[in-house]
Amino acid sequence: MKPLPALATLGCVLATAIALEVGVMTLYDAPTPMLDKAVAYNAVAHTEPELVIFGTCLPEQIIQVDLLEEELGMTSYNLATPAGTSRLMYLVLKNHIPPDANVQAIVVPFGKRDLTKLMAPYESQVMEVASWDDLQQLAEWACEGDRECETEMVVRKASRGYRYRGYLANKFWTSIGSKPPIPGYILSPGAVLPPGAGTDAPPPDQPGQPGEGDHGPPDADRQRGDSDTDLRYLAAFLDLAKDRDIPVYLTPLPEQSQLETGRSNLDPALEAAIAEHGATVLEVGNIEGLHKGHFEDDVHLGPEGRKVVTRGIAAALKSSM
Repeated sequence: MKPLPALATLGCVLATAIALEVGVMTLYDAPTPMLDKAVAYNAVAHTEPELVIFGTCLPEQIIQVDLLEEELGMTSYNLATPAGTSRLMYLVLKNHIPPDANVQAIVVPFGKRDLTKLMAPYESQVMEVASWDDLQQLAEWACEGDRECETEMVVRKASRGYRYRGYLANKFWTSIGSKPPIPGYILSPGAVLPPGAGTDAPPPDQPGQPGEGDHGPPDADRQRGDSDTDLRYLAAFLDLAKDRDIPVYLTPLPEQSQLETGRSNLDPALEAAIAEHGATVLEVGNIEGLHKGHFEDDVHLGPEGRKVVTRGIAAALKSSM
């Protein structure tokens, strides 16, 4: 008896899908900067008192870790990465920082909207950082009962090829000359979010937001820009740190336009969430010696400005820890 055509077709489809997935897993090095730093963190012993730094590209670019260590007399680990959202911070703390690590404090320097937006770049790494055990909780927060969203989250976790399908397809068509390159922030879907939400994609030339690669926003109908959703992850991050008796200090980074006031314009909902979940806000907007000449733009600092801000953060930490 001849095999049924449908079964033969299904077998070919499955074989092709498996081959593609194996090829992607073997040949494709996905950008997972926060996971990479967490893996490196776990590769060393943690016997001495230490400070862990979380955040986005701003603390990564501004804080000089060696100077911070010198000022504090404490080992510092910079786990901040471009667009490191509170969702990623929570998952890294939960899954990749051992509960018995000698963490004396966590500091989260942040810029405007860093903790109140589910930023687009690198968000596909959420599924790299999350464990399978995390999916139910993430689906409850992100999908709000939407079955299609929950299913996609499982597929996204299971398949790297699916997770990075936009970018990989663009690379293929570009390589054979069929299409011009398209910025990665358009192509590469991020972590699953409730359907029907608006988009908030950054322009490709925005400082700190790479324009190509696997660091794009979710699909247009899955991007959510309100602060309430992101604060769920921030609350989980702060609660987990509290459960481990690790104090968290959130530090609004100084901006050139706010030097005269000496205080950042904190989102009221964010400030309330920080207080409610037992964390501390460290205001460093009035750092002694910091002036407009230290800034390259409103938020990025030159070499001397980085030294001044690093020492200012160290001083604020020393007086609070």
